[in-house]
Amino acid sequence: MVMIGASILSADYGHMAEEVKKAEEGNVDFFHVDIMDGHFVPNLSMGLRVPHYLKSITDVPIDVHLMVENPDLFIPKLADAADMIAFHAESSKYLFRTVDLIKEHDAKPIVALNPSTPIGNVEYVLENLYGVLVMTVEPGFSGQSFINPMIKKIDNLKNKILTEGYDTKIFVDGGINLETAPKAVEAGADGLIAASAIYGKEDVKKAVNDLRNSANFRI
Repeated sequence: MVMIGASILSADYGHMAEEVKKAEEGNVDFFHVDIMDGHFVPNLSMGLRVPHYLKSITDVPIDVHLMVENPDLFIPKLADAADMIAFHAESSKYLFRTVDLIKEHDAKPIVALNPSTPIGNVEYVLENLYGVLVMTVEPGFSGQSFINPMIKKIDNLKNKILTEGYDTKIFVDGGINLETAPKAVEAGADGLIAASAIYGKEDVKKAVNDLRNSANFRI
């Protein structure tokens, strides 16, 4: 069963509790929180208090995606809020150190890869990861179109994981909708993160279920 993550980047921030409830009714597997610093990506998003607030209103796991230049500064501040923490391979000079820091704070480590970053950049840390987040758009903004060559990247990464016998998950973020979801799953994705495809719809519960059904069609 493919995991579906609801990215609150496209949610109504003024009614967050209600937005969370709608996705919960669709049995979303986790909530995805994008934290941007305006340096690693040319945008600013929600602050560190948002994951803590979400943790106080839902039992659904919280996944925090750090689009920041120095993730090690942020990780300790997320200790009580994040179940999973993703940071970018491009932002850390010492991947093993950052992965260990996440584990020390009782969260599952995920390394994110920008579209142009090769999977070889995480080859030697793969077995230490809960997951790899394959960005299928350039990070920083929601509503972008899926970059099709990333299907090959997902497929190559999946083959590497299976060949080595690892249990590392593949998450995909960017341009996920009813058309691209089954393609990503067929290539090897274990989890899909969607913003506008969920919160851009009038019926959020139905949007989650429709996305899950389209993704599981390929299994």
